[in-house]
Amino acid sequence: PKAQPAHAVDAKNGGVWPAIRRNPAAMILLGLYGMVSVMFNVQNIVGAGMAAEFWGDSMTTIDSSFQAVKLAMGAVFAGAYGRFGDRHGNRLACAILVLLSTLPYAAYLVFGLTERGLWAASGLGLLQGFTGMSMSGAPCMFALLHELVLPEDFAIFMAIVVIAISFVSISGTFAAHAIQSRGGEGAVVWFGCAIGVFTMGGLALLPGRKLETARSAEVTPGGLGHDDRLEEGGAAKAQGGSHAVGDDTSCALISSVYFAMSHPLLLRLCVVTMLLSASEGIATGVMSQFVLECLGWLGVAVDVQTRTSLLFNMNIALSATLAVACVFLSFVSAHVSAYSVLIWTSLIAVVVQVWPPVMLWMPHVWYAFVVVVCVALSMCVGPATSALVPLVSPPGRVGEAMGAMGSFKCLSFLVGNVICISVVPLLHRTNIAKPLWLFFPWCSFCALCAVPLAVGLRRRAGGRGQAGEQQGSTAHKADVSGSSKASAALELSEAVRSRPKGGRPHSCPTIAVLRSSGSFPCIVPQRTLTQRDILFCAA
Repeated sequence: PKAQPAHAVDAKNGGVWPAIRRNPAAMILLGLYGMVSVMFNVQNIVGAGMAAEFWGDSMTTIDSSFQAVKLAMGAVFAGAYGRFGDRHGNRLACAILVLLSTLPYAAYLVFGLTERGLWAASGLGLLQGFTGMSMSGAPCMFALLHELVLPEDFAIFMAIVVIAISFVSISGTFAAHAIQSRGGEGAVVWFGCAIGVFTMGGLALLPGRKLETARSAEVTPGGLGHDDRLEEGGAAKAQGGSHAVGDDTSCALISSVYFAMSHPLLLRLCVVTMLLSASEGIATGVMSQFVLECLGWLGVAVDVQTRTSLLFNMNIALSATLAVACVFLSFVSAHVSAYSVLIWTSLIAVVVQVWPPVMLWMPHVWYAFVVVVCVALSMCVGPATSALVPLVSPPGRVGEAMGAMGSFKCLSFLVGNVICISVVPLLHRTNIAKPLWLFFPWCSFCALCAVPLAVGLRRRAGGRGQAGEQQGSTAHKADVSGSSKASAALELSEAVRSRPKGGRPHSCPTIAVLRSSGSFPCIVPQRTLTQRDILFCAA
């Protein structure tokens, strides 16, 4: 298979809806991921109210400190946790993530809704950092999704996962607010525990992908019936420095950097992700304060209920806009190469983050939602970067590659968190009026720096994929010989042309039998074989 096809899945899966029909277990998994997101939102609902009561003016500082420690743990341990998922199963890794997410609720049940319970819940929440969990999800979640879906459908599902999480998260958040208004924070704690138990049970009962279905697309055109795995990224095999699956070095604390440095394409993707995540982390961190500052709603200028209502509506609008954008992204991913999707989403992030500072001259409530839409569109790069991980990771180590990218992402979020803590107070001491607008051009510049790296990634992956194809073609020429195999190749060519009635004639590739010096035929498709073509040829 080509490492970088011009149309990644245009002829391979027929669009978004057929991909969903082929992967029913993955849709169940996306619902469970939405439950995990609800757990985080419910925990924030309970924790924010208690922090305002017990920590007072130090609420933001303490919460930011906990988040910084959590992100630092993710930057250190995410790679090792991804290696754990590769060795022992990403289903188990996700189950541990859900268990760690349930522990803060257990702390509230043990210590009560007191200050001691708040400190205990915040401390236990740090354990989620071992999994590389960030605002965009945990690497083990995407690695498990990669195990359940067919390889050619993974890019589509990376966009669908955001849609599903946003929908379930919004619904669960409204349910938590309704429960809180009737039963108080105690009822919300039990609601969070119930979600954790339900998610654990769902992971345990989740059906797996059948082996013959899972590997049906992994038959190489250069040798039908070959037992080697077909990696989605032919460029990954061409990378130097690959290590064995059982390499113990990958479990070291610096495994993420070492693993990425050993695979140049993965390293370039991690750097692109870090630059794009920096803009995402900083923009979301200063967005609320920037909007309130432009409206003049900070302090006692407006009542708390009005300010809280605006922030709540902004959060809902952010999730809804991101979901709608990912609907469009899923359709684009069905017809465009994943490398091209990354480039275009990076360019969109560059453009949209220029517009929020306009609110300095248009301080209206409606423009606050324009700022939200711009920030949400800049966050669409997350699915695009994750969809490329299997294409540039070595065989059998997708989980570790996801963890390596998660480490770089956590490091980027950590830098953004530190900047928000340290730089924002310094800016307010200057004579610049409403200085938070400076962050948005900086975020646009970070995204702009990622564009040439993404273009270079596509070029390098294409070159290495072509080198791998040439090696495979040479090996196939040396293996196929004799007039009997030549006649068999011609029969195969004729069989593919005369497809069964259920096939689509326009998607059938033309097979040409080429002869090099002597009688060494080689079957060369004019474009990428579809999964149904491979199955029919194998039969």
